[in-house]
Amino acid sequence: MDSKKDSSSKNILLQQGGQIVLEYILLLVVGVGVATLITTQMVSRNPNSPGFLVQKWSSIITEIGADFADDVVEEK
Repeated sequence: MDSKKDSSSKNILLQQGGQIVLEYILLLVVGVGVATLITTQMVSRNPNSPGFLVQKWSSIITEIGADFADDVVEEK
């Protein structure tokens, strides 16, 4: 009777271990999917469809490059 109880305990532990591995793989797949989505939407360097972070950075660099203080001529 005791060996039957040990056998069922081992089966339950093996099933739980398999469930943990399955849940881990599922979370890993979801995490990689979310990371890919963030990468494509946020920092994509595609010239036709750049990410919003790249667009903002480009506009900041353009604004810095158009420094109007250098264009001011001093009057004497």
